[in-house]
Amino acid sequence: NQNGFFREQQKPSASVLLSLHPGRTLDRAQVAGIVHLVSWSVPELDPKNVSVLDQTGALLTSGERSQNGGMDAQQLQYVNQIETGYAKRIADLLEPIVGRDNLRATVTADVDFSQREATSEEFRPNQGDKAAVVIRSQQTSEQNGANGATPSGVPGAASNQPPVAATAPLTGAAQPLQTAQGGAAGAAGNSGRRDATTNYEIDKTVRVTRNASGNVKRLNAAVVVNNRSVTDPKGKTTQVPLTDPEIEKLATLVRESIGFNKDRGDSVKVVNAPFKIEVIPQVDVPLWKQPEVIDMLRAAAVPLALAFVALLVFFGLVRPALNAALAPPPPPEPGSKLAEVVDDAQELPALPAPKNTDHLDGARALAKENPAAVAGILRGWVNGETAPAKA
Repeated sequence: NQNGFFREQQKPSASVLLSLHPGRTLDRAQVAGIVHLVSWSVPELDPKNVSVLDQTGALLTSGERSQNGGMDAQQLQYVNQIETGYAKRIADLLEPIVGRDNLRATVTADVDFSQREATSEEFRPNQGDKAAVVIRSQQTSEQNGANGATPSGVPGAASNQPPVAATAPLTGAAQPLQTAQGGAAGAAGNSGRRDATTNYEIDKTVRVTRNASGNVKRLNAAVVVNNRSVTDPKGKTTQVPLTDPEIEKLATLVRESIGFNKDRGDSVKVVNAPFKIEVIPQVDVPLWKQPEVIDMLRAAAVPLALAFVALLVFFGLVRPALNAALAPPPPPEPGSKLAEVVDDAQELPALPAPKNTDHLDGARALAKENPAAVAGILRGWVNGETAPAKA
């Protein structure tokens, strides 16, 4: 509901259930394509609210957190790639020594996906050469003036009275001369003031540290090596366990292949044990049941059906119509030619009159005398008889 009066609106969500062929899986790009197709088909549907599952109930989308330490599918896939890569390194290094199918290696990686960010600021006073110091701001204030006419002394009536007559002191010491100015002996002269303020730039350092996500905190590698095969001079093959120095050499190679770090707590364990290899019979799947063949037949079914329908239409309708249109007309019957000549006598051009009319006059006379005989003769001509009928 998009009405503005409803403040609380439930966000849409969608679930997609896929039925995959046995042994078939979808990669991340295909799953992402399904998620975006569904999210763009529904208004206001966030791709994070779309869940894609297969027929076994396995979650194919990576938006949901799994129960394994709160990691999502992408983080689990990253850890799996790291562990698989280290295990492949160990196998590629030891297989030329112990033989193929004579070892099993697994690696467990502890990966830190936490993200940390630290910001620090450092202030240091200006040190070194003063000439290299950067001045930020500087302000100077200076005042100069003369004070000769400025009145001074003790205010009051005593300063306004005339001076007292001088008397000789009894002790022989001269008395100071009292004047009206009193304490204004040094009133005359110059005065000055200067204020200077200088602000210097402070040496400031700001550091922002971000730790990369996905660092390997610890690696644990476990390797199981099969016994060594030894053939005696008689051709008999026996399984002999590895010695301790041989196992230690293999462990050293494993440590070097995975970048062993003792400070972070890595551990490597190499064990020698006999393998029990079971031969599993291979089940042959019929050709018509293989998924590749089924997909190919499904893709070719529509073109084949269209071609079959086109052949039916051509041989059932088009070809008979063409044969009927292009077939020559049937030959006329023998008696139909005379009928056509008799019926179309008026349309034929007239023959020139014969010069000898005696036969015509005789025929007319015969027709008048014996019309039955003349009718029999004409009937015989029409029926194709060569000999005329006798009257």
